[in-house]
Amino acid sequence: MGRDGRPTPQTGPTAVVAALVASVRAALDAAGLATADIAAAGLSAPGPLDHRTGIILTTQNIAGFVDANFPIAARLAADLGGPQVFVDRDTAMAAIGEGTIGAAKGARDFVYLTVSTGVGGAIVSGGRMIRGVTNTAGELGHFPVGMDRDVRCRCGSFGCVEAYAAGRNLAEAYGAAEASIVYAKAATGDARAVALIARAEAALANLAVGIVNALNPERIVVGGSVAEHEPAHVLEPMRRAIAERAFKVPAAAAKVVPSALGADVSIIGAALAARDRASGGGDWFL
Repeated sequence: MGRDGRPTPQTGPTAVVAALVASVRAALDAAGLATADIAAAGLSAPGPLDHRTGIILTTQNIAGFVDANFPIAARLAADLGGPQVFVDRDTAMAAIGEGTIGAAKGARDFVYLTVSTGVGGAIVSGGRMIRGVTNTAGELGHFPVGMDRDVRCRCGSFGCVEAYAAGRNLAEAYGAAEASIVYAKAATGDARAVALIARAEAALANLAVGIVNALNPERIVVGGSVAEHEPAHVLEPMRRAIAERAFKVPAAAAKVVPSALGADVSIIGAALAARDRASGGGDWFL
């Protein structure tokens, strides 16, 4: 197996494609393979995007991709000179991974939720991924759970789950370099850190109740670095809120479980998606 990781360039799409191509080639070299040995490749990317055409429409997280309508799949395939490239949202890829071989395997109704630098998700209902008319269904991090207009979100709205519970926003609200510092301070009894984490827990709890009542899933699979390192502040508040406040019938059927695939969930999902799409399968998530 070959593996390569490198920072995402912030100088525009051309630089991003070049870095991806270099990373692919480095990973193939490490595995003793050539580009010609690869039939298909999967790319997990922030959205909004068109997963069928492989075009990133816009994203706030990578410089140069705002209103870009950039055909990243076609550009990567051309520059690599070989495999078909299939693109999807990072959270959709994560749901594909968990639904195929992970914590949601066998479930026809589940939600994947990531609590990390940001908060996002994907929804599978009746064995089909819910896409919505613009392929943005599942943006659970931007579900409004608060009425405080001072808690602004990067999306331009206020009161979003992400504004309260994302690791990046927790760190910024406290004035720390990263969220782990806020959790460590709260563990020592720091009043401001305790208050910020309590607010984040309440946001996630409200989201969990809304998911259960509105979507009636069998499982809510929770991944992401914050969820992985702080389950007592992420999974447990969600479980308590569902038990205490959600409708009893759907609450009894819903389980909140950690990701089975960890930090590689989107990478694994991308590989599985590429395999299935290249072979003409994967209808459930298209």
